[in-house]
Amino acid sequence: MILRSLRVRGWRNLTDAALIPGPRVTVLHGRNGQGKTNLIEAAHYVTTFRSFRAHRVDELVAWGAPGAHLEADVQVGGLERRIDAKLASGRKSTRLDGKPVRRAASALSEVAAVLFVPEDLLLPRAAPAERRRFLDRAIFAADRGYAVEATALERVLKSRNAVLRQGQPPLALLDTYDEQMAHHGARIVLRRRALTAALAPRVETLFRSIHADIGTAIRYRSHPEIEAVRTEPDLVAALRAGLLARRTLDERRAFTGFGPHTDDLVFDMAGHPAADHGSQGQLRSLVLALKLAELAHLTAVLGASPLLLLDDVASELDEIRRCRLFETISALPGQTLITVTEPQLLPQLPERRDFEVEAGQIRKASI
Repeated sequence: MILRSLRVRGWRNLTDAALIPGPRVTVLHGRNGQGKTNLIEAAHYVTTFRSFRAHRVDELVAWGAPGAHLEADVQVGGLERRIDAKLASGRKSTRLDGKPVRRAASALSEVAAVLFVPEDLLLPRAAPAERRRFLDRAIFAADRGYAVEATALERVLKSRNAVLRQGQPPLALLDTYDEQMAHHGARIVLRRRALTAALAPRVETLFRSIHADIGTAIRYRSHPEIEAVRTEPDLVAALRAGLLARRTLDERRAFTGFGPHTDDLVFDMAGHPAADHGSQGQLRSLVLALKLAELAHLTAVLGASPLLLLDDVASELDEIRRCRLFETISALPGQTLITVTEPQLLPQLPERRDFEVEAGQIRKASI
């Protein structure tokens, strides 16, 4: 995917701004609070139709503005397409070449981005929900249809929990929710397992090149009853049985405590949990390897490089890891958008184009 242009109106502090990025590396620099991350967020939104920072539509609209409007011209599969997103009054709509489109549409199959933000460097020690979110975003980037399955599980889980909170829930209704959770959950577990298996060898190789010859591994962890089975029918049966066996406990606690929403992505280093035994430098190298593995995986699956978005990551990495990251970027055929407070932190990258962001305005800059 190539982002040809991005026009923003009423988006956070970017009241009216336009960006024409370079074909390879585009650097957005400026002081903190000027709108650099808001621009990365807008670029990410036109590929996913969701914000990585906010849950409510109103949070994305500039104060006092009636709504926000994003227009992106992109090249995918050799075709020039236009994505048009509007947000107003708590609602959002998106069009592709003037026609309404949903985020799971197959027409958007090559509209993809890999996002790397400073919070990602905390991933090994973050809450399991953050690691599950990483997996789900990576799967969605490779397969838009995954959004339908993930959303279905979220909805039935929310409904089941709502019924549990009411007290003395109808058994027939819980049976229905258990059946739905088992079917949707089995497919999600299989997809997360498959992605983890695809990333694992890349992560190990990249970590060795970035940091040191230390054995690393990532693995997808479920409840032992789920890990023991492999096929989709067996997973459905195991999830259904697990939900039924814990129903009394769920009723007492008023929430669902068994299923894919409790799974985790585990990082190991030299045979031990990385979160407990890894140094800060080792963990940052491990996350860097994970993100670069995600980028390589997505490129292989799509047959083209996704848009790479790096938000203020350079300042969080030491010189050695920063050099490794930009060596990799320099060798990539795809397009990268980078935000940084000091442009001098970055080396001379191929076909680099610089912009300064100040008070929500963007202007071409030179270094």
